[in-house]
Amino acid sequence: MSKKRPLTDRARRSRPYCKQVWSLVERIAYYSKSDPLSGCHIWQGPLRRGYGHLWHQNRVSLAHRLAWGVKHGPIPAGIVLRHRCNVKSCVNPDHLVPGTQSENNADIKAAHLKLADARAATARSGRGSEPAARPIRIFYDGVELTGDVAIRVIDPRQP
Repeated sequence: MSKKRPLTDRARRSRPYCKQVWSLVERIAYYSKSDPLSGCHIWQGPLRRGYGHLWHQNRVSLAHRLAWGVKHGPIPAGIVLRHRCNVKSCVNPDHLVPGTQSENNADIKAAHLKLADARAATARSGRGSEPAARPIRIFYDGVELTGDVAIRVIDPRQP
């Protein structure tokens, strides 16, 4: 009888590595999970600075660049892939657009300004503001939902 060693916490949490003999398409599919609402393929494997990475051809490569290469071919020199969905861990090639670094920086700045504007529009005006209604804005998949939210305190002790 052989004794089995108990699994450590790390071994229980980590997902087993895929087999090196699998094709690149199989490995990308193994580590990504589709989000039905946004259409993103979220990378479930190792991350560096929010981007998925994968060992391929004796080097570590960014997973979204590999996914783009599988569907559209090689990426020209000096071109970066911009995420239209603004999700770093998305590897869906349909959410990626080739462009320059300056275009990518402009996209990031526009996304940050849009978020800042939304936060400013929904921020409280001060301590003396009326707590009865607050505006709410929800941004999801390029769609903006707006409306008012009424705040009521419900006391379960009162009939």
